[in-house]
Amino acid sequence: MKTLITLAAFLSSYVCLSQLTETLNNIWIPMRDGDSLQADIYIPSNVDSAEVILIQTPYNKDAFNNLPLGINQNLDAQPFIWVIVDWRGFYGSNGADVSNVNRGEDGYDICEWISQQTWHKSRIGTWGPSALGRVQYSTAREHHPNHTCAVPLVAHPQQSYDDYFMNGVLEGARLETLDLLGYGLSPLIMGNTYYSPIWTISENNTWYPQDIWIPTLQIGGWYDHNIDKMMDWYAATRSSSLIAVQDQQWLVVGPWVHGGTGAAYVGSANQGELSYPNAEFVGDSMAWDFFSHYLLDSANNWQNTPMITYYETGLDQWATSNASSIESVTDDILYLNMNGGLVSSNPLISTSFISDPNDPSPTIGGANLHLTLDQGPYDQSSLDTRSDILTFETSALLEDVSISGRVRLNLYVEATVPDCDISIRLVDQYPDGRSMLITDGIQRMRFRNGFTQADESFMTPGAVYNAQFELPFTNYNWKSGHKIKIYLGGNNAIRYHVNNQHSGDAYVGGSPTVGGITIHHNSTYPSNISLPGNNPILASQEIIPKGTIEIYPNPSSQSIHFDGLITDLKKIEVRNLTGTVLFSTEKMIKKMDVSNFTNGVYLITFLLNGELTTKRFVKN
Repeated sequence: MKTLITLAAFLSSYVCLSQLTETLNNIWIPMRDGDSLQADIYIPSNVDSAEVILIQTPYNKDAFNNLPLGINQNLDAQPFIWVIVDWRGFYGSNGADVSNVNRGEDGYDICEWISQQTWHKSRIGTWGPSALGRVQYSTAREHHPNHTCAVPLVAHPQQSYDDYFMNGVLEGARLETLDLLGYGLSPLIMGNTYYSPIWTISENNTWYPQDIWIPTLQIGGWYDHNIDKMMDWYAATRSSSLIAVQDQQWLVVGPWVHGGTGAAYVGSANQGELSYPNAEFVGDSMAWDFFSHYLLDSANNWQNTPMITYYETGLDQWATSNASSIESVTDDILYLNMNGGLVSSNPLISTSFISDPNDPSPTIGGANLHLTLDQGPYDQSSLDTRSDILTFETSALLEDVSISGRVRLNLYVEATVPDCDISIRLVDQYPDGRSMLITDGIQRMRFRNGFTQADESFMTPGAVYNAQFELPFTNYNWKSGHKIKIYLGGNNAIRYHVNNQHSGDAYVGGSPTVGGITIHHNSTYPSNISLPGNNPILASQEIIPKGTIEIYPNPSSQSIHFDGLITDLKKIEVRNLTGTVLFSTEKMIKKMDVSNFTNGVYLITFLLNGELTTKRFVKN
């Protein structure tokens, strides 16, 4: 188990500094309010003056006896001077006043002091993950003339309600970790569990893409808890930062975790139970090129680097884009169906489970930040044996399926208790039976209509309620032969606060209440999952219930056949996606010519056994 000090160990790349000619320890840097912050300065022996890379940390500058970015075993072989400063109120700077702290102003004052030193040339770059990334944005906002560029990792600047409450559910494990690290946020967060003007003010004051006037290289990970907000922040900097630098905002997203509480970190090959050797240190390499370009005027062709470089998990390869977002503009909808199916046709029946707050389903990997929780992709198949988990899956995929963006849930929920949580884990079920986590999320039903106290609405037994929510931004590819699978349950502990399922305060008092939860998935209540992608093959991923019609082949370029119990088939009608009827017959046919249809997706409606059934068909 790592100690709190080693929470910052992932910041380094295991670099020996034994050959340093000069290390200036515990240097005091004056601030505008009369206080001083403590710094360590690393100067290569072969330079009299150089450009500076600044790191501001709340995790103890002394932990940086190794430096980042793969400098290998000789600091003297690289051209930068490193300045590492403890935040006001932390470690060496613990005595500085924190009653009215402005970390951006502190960053400005540090840059001002650096610019006056004889060993500094003229430019300052900043680097660091998590809190060390957030403070770079605060510093950039102050516009010091020598602050030239920034490399924030797994970070964004906004302090928002959904940083701590996912769809109304407290991410308790992360808040506990932040308290252990010395932030002391619990009283503030737990005093504002509803969305209120306090959160509005906080969010507005910490969302400032228009104040970014320098180039940035933003580095994130698909298994990091900050990735969702990072994607929005990056798009905002591309459109709203200073016009002169809007095309100098770069983004790299790898198959990485947040780091800090386990062996995996941003840039390591091993992430959770999977390994990505072709992603190892890619962020470091690109940061080095970025700094070389902006701090040293290196002719390394950095300016032609694609704006977004992202890892296609599942395919295990890198891709690029020059857009401001890689989010798909189309969706594929899969309905929850009988016998645990995920299908593209009308759903059938409903499924129930018992949710017991005294025995919540466990967190197994994911975008966690806690000393006792693993980070990254882990096999979820142990959940298959739990009675409080529902599973829905496609049949084995006939082709690869790709998504990029936010998966959305549209569920119809009934419960015997006034409140409950609905958790979801999206996985890739491998042919060998492993169910590897991609992303997860949760919704507190009392907050299904919003997160203010006025929005709060409890459930009545026997009534059905609609819950619509989304999962964090992700990019994933299921390979042919794999299955798309979801786990639905009532809790995900200890990452998220366990719902005691009563009508009292969500976080104070009340005894745990066991409740029955029903997920309806029928023609009246069509619960479904919306995947951000364009995958026509999903139209053919049917699990055929008894007594319905099977379409094959699907896709097809020439003709399609109808099979199943169709003796009572009364009508067939074919529409395109705009609703135009292209074919209609009241004859019982078992084959239809589609060779003259334009390539695309069509809806085929059957009147069978007195009921209407609609299926999707793909013409190719």
